[in-house]
Amino acid sequence: MSNTPLITSQDIHELGGTTRRFKSGLLHTVDLSSVGKQINDQWLENLQGQSKLVELNLRGTAITDEAIEIIKTLRTLETLDLSQTDITDRALESLQTMPQLKVLALTATRVSQEKVRQIRATMIRTRIILAD
Repeated sequence: MSNTPLITSQDIHELGGTTRRFKSGLLHTVDLSSVGKQINDQWLENLQGQSKLVELNLRGTAITDEAIEIIKTLRTLETLDLSQTDITDRALESLQTMPQLKVLALTATRVSQEKVRQIRATMIRTRIILAD
């Protein structure tokens, strides 16, 4: 495990994002949609080690399929918004390994409807939102 300190609510607020925390101080929700293209695959490494994160909103950020490798380490994540990002069908292959996901938003991405139909069969407990 890394000795790098965990990113804090204050760090995220300084960027322009919003958070919710558990009483313990650990992050529950991180919403980076208002930050936009400043958030990329490399920046997401800051979320590593967030052992209790439940909701992550990356709508409109500059993330790509590469970010999914970090996202899938967030084992408590239940709600993930990847709308308006550059993710593709390739990302969905990795997301299938996250059975804890309850909501997955993919609106205005490069994900195909055919691939979404395929993964719905394996992610039966996940509400997948895909609209034009």
